[in-house]
Amino acid sequence: MIDFCKYVDVFLGCSEIDLPAPQGVAATWKFIKGITGNTSPGAALPFGKYSCCTYTAGYPTGYGDQLPNSNPQNLKHTDECKKFLGLSHFQQSGTGAIDYYYNYCIIAPFFGDPATFKGTDIEDEYAHPGYYAVKTADGICSETTVSAKSAYHRFRFPQEVGKLAVDFTNDGLLKKSERDYARPDSGLIRIVSPTEVYAEIMLSGVPTYFCLQLKNARAVSLLQNNRYIAGKEILFGKTEDTFGVCIEADGETVETRLSVSIKNSTYAQADLAVDEGGFDAVRDAAYEKWNKALSRIQIETDDERQKNIFYSNLYHTLIKPCSRTGESPLWEEKSFCVDFATMWDIYKTQLPLVFSLYPEISKEIVDTIILCGLHTGQLPHTFLLTKGCHVPSDQACMLAEHSLADAYFRNIPADYKQALKAILKDLKREHYADIISGVIPNRLTHFLDVCEACYAVADLAESQDEAALAKELRAFADTWTDAYDPATGYIYEDHDYYEGNYRNYSFRLLHDMEKRMELAGGVDAFVKQLDNFFGFTEIDEHFGCFEGFNNESDMETPWAYHFAKRYDRLCEVLQAGEDSMFTTGRGGLPGNNDSGGTSSCHIWNCLGIFPVTGQNLMLIGFPKYEKSVLQLHNGNTLTIEKQGKGIYTKSATFNGEDLPDLRFSVTDMMNGGTLCITCEEE
Repeated sequence: MIDFCKYVDVFLGCSEIDLPAPQGVAATWKFIKGITGNTSPGAALPFGKYSCCTYTAGYPTGYGDQLPNSNPQNLKHTDECKKFLGLSHFQQSGTGAIDYYYNYCIIAPFFGDPATFKGTDIEDEYAHPGYYAVKTADGICSETTVSAKSAYHRFRFPQEVGKLAVDFTNDGLLKKSERDYARPDSGLIRIVSPTEVYAEIMLSGVPTYFCLQLKNARAVSLLQNNRYIAGKEILFGKTEDTFGVCIEADGETVETRLSVSIKNSTYAQADLAVDEGGFDAVRDAAYEKWNKALSRIQIETDDERQKNIFYSNLYHTLIKPCSRTGESPLWEEKSFCVDFATMWDIYKTQLPLVFSLYPEISKEIVDTIILCGLHTGQLPHTFLLTKGCHVPSDQACMLAEHSLADAYFRNIPADYKQALKAILKDLKREHYADIISGVIPNRLTHFLDVCEACYAVADLAESQDEAALAKELRAFADTWTDAYDPATGYIYEDHDYYEGNYRNYSFRLLHDMEKRMELAGGVDAFVKQLDNFFGFTEIDEHFGCFEGFNNESDMETPWAYHFAKRYDRLCEVLQAGEDSMFTTGRGGLPGNNDSGGTSSCHIWNCLGIFPVTGQNLMLIGFPKYEKSVLQLHNGNTLTIEKQGKGIYTKSATFNGEDLPDLRFSVTDMMNGGTLCITCEEE
């Protein structure tokens, strides 16, 4: 097998952006959000339960020296987050202000008295998919890798007097505000034996069960606020104090293994009891799992740098959501995934990619969405490890409906009759009653969300012999025009918008783009609006132009040109984005990666095809590579071949048939075949 992992930089996007100077039209684009990728370089598996990385208490993954940020003028760093404080577990990936940051069970190697340990300077780091290592100024090397069942750690001390301090009560980041961290509601820690420690901690309203196993070390004492306390067991209620254990090394190398469950202690203990061959075997197995996951897309190019950018982005697309199948606190059924953070970030690009390529996790995600609707009465938007799992959000609404439609079009196995029942429960919630009755909300985009969601699931309803329901859904979907001002051709200006304004949201891809262009005054008028938005003509307002793939609301907007048949403009915007928005290194992403939303958008754009979420529709742009081969989840293969040079797409065929509109169906894509795209230099 090709070693795809060698092209992956797990550090991509974990620091402030460092992009090429934008040229041409890209120089007019305005970033509005925090200009960092917010990724974590820690050890993880594709969609895996565990992740483990250096803990500095930085925002938002617990790694790095950032403080919360919201825009390029407010990007803050702090010296408080530059020290290695240990290895922590469970991190978000690429998110911004998500309010639940995990970083549980910090294991800190040190010398001397635990009460005096305040962190150590980081000297060097090394990582590859499934493995992370850090060397600190005191000469200690800390390594970690993960399996589906456990997180593994290996600490190499330069002398035989090393210790470990384990804090089972950490929840979140640097304690600057109540949004950044939380304290446990209760807890129990027990030294079961010199080589095994058990803890049960109520974290963010979720009982969390930890089992820690030691090799070449022994647990010697409980810790409270990093000070020794007597006894082998401590029980506590809600507290600002920290609680854990102190461990002494027996030799220069110590290994630990941690299994965690949110179901019960039996699950964690059973996982810990499985012999997985030790640290090196688990690290090697993780590497092979990543190679298998990355191999689902094989690109052909002689440009090694482009391979690095592509596979680094694909890697960071496959971290979330996390499978915790068998551990649901909300239902008895097996499937359970968390860290939908958020649907706003992943429904347009990341989930369609996952549903196209990865069968096992796709089924778990779809089942989780359905079960969530059936058992809680609402489909997930922000779905995290917190009490009840749902986190209120007003970003958008009814986005999971699009994802169920996307799964249906890609033939992900699921009970779609039950899916329809869950959708109707969600749709009939009091939350949407006014919208369904025709009341336009102040957040106008919510109205469009509901309209497009109804259209997205109409085909699914029809497939379940619900023709009358499908007709009703489509009829409501067609009221989307009420959101548009006939005097301007944009959606109404005087409404509330999330991270943008009326112009940013006026170019979302709708189910009736022909009607959308009519509302703008026709195709030419629509193109004129787009040209102004993207900077091909003089921009008439500072806030309301293209955000350069920095923000979710604009990810799909270049593809609006496609419906006006201005493929030249589409290709120019995509090329400008690839040249100036995505590069190598820690600063190689144009903004928050948002659980893989930004990186997956780049993947689609480079492949030369783009999914229109909620629709049985794929659009054709221009491919970056001479050839790409996608191993689809059903065993079929999609091959994308570029013919000719240049960036301007002139024609395309699929399995020898002309595609005059440069589009094809998801159904055809999943049946496999060869897509030939002919490009010219002008």
